[in-house]
Amino acid sequence: MLPRRSLLATPALIAALGPSEAEAQAAQPLRIGMSLTDIPRLWGGPEAGFEGLRFGGYFLYDALVLWDLSRSDRPSGLTPGLATHWRVDEADRRRWIITLRQGVRFHDGTPFDADAAIWNFDSVFNTRAPQFDGMRSGLIRNRLSSLAGYEKLDEHTIALTTHEPDGMFPYQCTFLFFVSPTRWRELGGDWTRFLANPAGTGPYRFASLVPRQRAELEPNRDYWDERRIPRAARTVLLPVPDAPARVAALRANQLDVAETLPPDAIPSLRAARIRVEQNPYPHVWAWRLNVDQGSPLADLRVRQAMNLAVDRDGMVALLAGSAAPARGKVMPGDPWWGAPSFHIRFDRAEARRLMQAAGYGPNRRLALNVIMATSGGGQMVPQPMNEAIQADLREIWIDVTFQIVDFVTILNLMRAGARDPAARGAHAINIAIPSIEPTTGWIIYDSQLVNPRGVNWGYYNSPAVDAALAEVRRSFDPAAQDAAMGRLHSVLVDEAAALFVVHDLNPRGLSARTRGFVQARNWFQDYTQISLG
Repeated sequence: MLPRRSLLATPALIAALGPSEAEAQAAQPLRIGMSLTDIPRLWGGPEAGFEGLRFGGYFLYDALVLWDLSRSDRPSGLTPGLATHWRVDEADRRRWIITLRQGVRFHDGTPFDADAAIWNFDSVFNTRAPQFDGMRSGLIRNRLSSLAGYEKLDEHTIALTTHEPDGMFPYQCTFLFFVSPTRWRELGGDWTRFLANPAGTGPYRFASLVPRQRAELEPNRDYWDERRIPRAARTVLLPVPDAPARVAALRANQLDVAETLPPDAIPSLRAARIRVEQNPYPHVWAWRLNVDQGSPLADLRVRQAMNLAVDRDGMVALLAGSAAPARGKVMPGDPWWGAPSFHIRFDRAEARRLMQAAGYGPNRRLALNVIMATSGGGQMVPQPMNEAIQADLREIWIDVTFQIVDFVTILNLMRAGARDPAARGAHAINIAIPSIEPTTGWIIYDSQLVNPRGVNWGYYNSPAVDAALAEVRRSFDPAAQDAAMGRLHSVLVDEAAALFVVHDLNPRGLSARTRGFVQARNWFQDYTQISLG
């Protein structure tokens, strides 16, 4: 049974939603309850991880390259966005020629063209540009770590140059959202004012915002892709960080979509005939490990022992079946699985043997300090999950203590790196790892991409990994890319580069009046297709 506090929505949520009788007399909006504590900044560079990108990015904005979120039966692939075509220049494989979509207009009516595109790149990469903002840039540029330069070729064509040949660069182009230069100028060149009246090219238009309470959005009836003009007349984003409150609001018909359902609520929601959607997506719930010089986790035997000590089937049971055991970053059968030789499983005897070989045992225990967040996108239910791991590791002579922080803080700590004094000597940090594309969940092991250039938090430095990443970047043919990614994954598993625990099935609840939602196998989702019955 859920605790009593989950039976009623919070007063703040009720206030944000407004009187139910009044809403019943008018056309209700599509109401989405996020797990975030606030509306992500709507300036084309949202914080709060991938959930922030989901709601603060892809609703109001487009990227050059988008994700095809129309299917649930296979991992999402790339699809044209504000770029209709991209190709590598055969004379210089570091140079990509990007053909921009014609006829697209920002929400303020001004055209999207090469000048607007270059203005946006300058806003992130050119510190001398008046539109540059260091905080906003920091939220964007590490996802485009390959980008070295950009130029306008003509009104509808730009060229992007990478530091080295990188066949996976189009994936990085999904993370730069294009804002209206004209709107920014009209608001005095002030990003704070822009936040209160943003304009992009996306399927939704901004209507209003009450910080920490709600953001209201309307369909962009002039959107360039008619298939993705939102079907709901109005959409409301509601930050509801308390998971039981999201469940209670869904039960009380105060939400239509509840993100990140707590596992213990799923059976009772289904019993109440509330729809729960689940689907594997490119995610692994893991500990990122500090393998810097002097860290005990620099020892491969310790890392492998940790991976053998965790009872993943027990973890799946704890999560009421809303996860799958992780044998690596991706699931067996994935095109990027490869052929790892280290078999991740629950084998306490072998874990103890490895720990003893590394010099540990009942009389010499290992103390680890781990940073964990209280909640956040992709974090699932971190406290009970981490406590279960703590109990499992105790059986192989590892004693874990936690630094508990909020989600925004843990993201800042991740970007700063394990050497930063704010990490307080942490040996691991518990942040879910995307495997959606090489920019985020894979190059975090690149030895060259430590702070400030990237988010290699634990200073991972493996010649085998660096060589595999180089091979990935040199691959431009899709089949060759899959093969190279498989070899990279094999190395990461064999080296136990993280403590791999489970894959989230991404449960979300939907009210009975919703129609048309397809849960893609992706961190991002297409809410434009939801209609209300």
